Amino acid sequence: MAYSQFDRVPNHYAGPIIQQVKDFRVAAGKRSLSPTLLEIGQLQVLIPRHFGFCFGVERAIHMAFSTLEQQPERRTFLVSEIIHNPLVNNELKERGIEFIYDAAGKRQVPADELSGDDIALIPAFGTTLQIEESLQQSGIDTSSEEYRENYDTTCPFVSKVWKRGEELGREGYTIIIHGKYKHEETQATHSHTMQHAKTLVVLDRDEAHKVAAFITGDMALADFECAFAGKSSVGFEPARDLERVAVVNQTTMLAEETQEVTRILREAMRVRYGTDDLDHHCADTNDTLCYATNQNQNATRALLDSGADLALIVGGYNSSNTSHLVEICSDVMPSYLIANADEIVSAEQIRHFDIHTRSMVQARDWLPGAVPVRLIITSGASCPDILMNQVLEKIAGFYDYGAADIAAAQLSLFEELS
Repeated sequence: MAYSQFDRVPNHYAGPIIQQVKDFRVAAGKRSLSPTLLEIGQLQVLIPRHFGFCFGVERAIHMAFSTLEQQPERRTFLVSEIIHNPLVNNELKERGIEFIYDAAGKRQVPADELSGDDIALIPAFGTTLQIEESLQQSGIDTSSEEYRENYDTTCPFVSKVWKRGEELGREGYTIIIHGKYKHEETQATHSHTMQHAKTLVVLDRDEAHKVAAFITGDMALADFECAFAGKSSVGFEPARDLERVAVVNQTTMLAEETQEVTRILREAMRVRYGTDDLDHHCADTNDTLCYATNQNQNATRALLDSGADLALIVGGYNSSNTSHLVEICSDVMPSYLIANADEIVSAEQIRHFDIHTRSMVQARDWLPGAVPVRLIITSGASCPDILMNQVLEKIAGFYDYGAADIAAAQLSLFEELS
């Protein structure tokens, strides 16, 4: 069975064990969110119904590798990291692609070093209109049909948010963007949306409550402007521009938090204006939530009552969607975000990324020493299956299970045994 719906996603990003799990789910023919149970002797590994590469990520990787194959004579650049995974980005660099901006947003390739003969791929997150304008000044026509079709890897679900934001802006709504202000996708959404509407970026529930407090008259203008300095469109006037709002999101945020942000603002509008014309003041924007992000998060929640000893989440440390999977799991059990199997030093020690302090930490005595043991292993939307596969193999080895034991592993739907 093919590893990908796209023919130029490298097969070395696939993992044989993980592919067996995917094939099993297809053969099972069930759409339920019940996890897959992989039994290697007395080691039980639970894998969620949805994990790993989403459509937008596969599409972006396919476009990048297609460009390298079909245009070998041209210099190829990426505006920035194509996705948030070091394995993929490093391989593209090794194949000769240069990154115009680094992960911190610092320009690495001056504008005068680019020309119309070069290719500049836009990453899956999209990019700002200001960066597109810079590329155009260098002679790269980002507005042409050929460019959009072959070199703009922006996820269609991100583009959908931009289109919906434009529609809502034309209807007179101010767009509240639920996202991390410095994240590439949020920067891109902010840039595109402010062409059609006033915009404000809101990080979380706490910031939503501050916006609500201003709407209801419980926060002074000076305090509001201090709290949201630099996070709104030019000329934003809170008293005028917060009369009608619509919430869209960075597609990798927690879906229920986006819905909670909307609920908080909608309640503030009810307090301020009453219930007669509530939709006029706060639009229904559930249609902007990314289905893939929703699926991955819901599938992860379906694991939480499994009685697992711990969870391993594999993915890039700057990956927003991956960090949210960690949040979901860590509410219930010890959870470790690792980039790859190399972070598993031994059965007694693991290096992992703390999403709260944004730093690497070490944990000891993290893995149960005796079987039976039950673990969760999952991965973010930008993580190749091979990395998850390698983590599973390494864990199995700690319990003296080798390749033959893994090959003989039993697969079943967890719901059938619970």
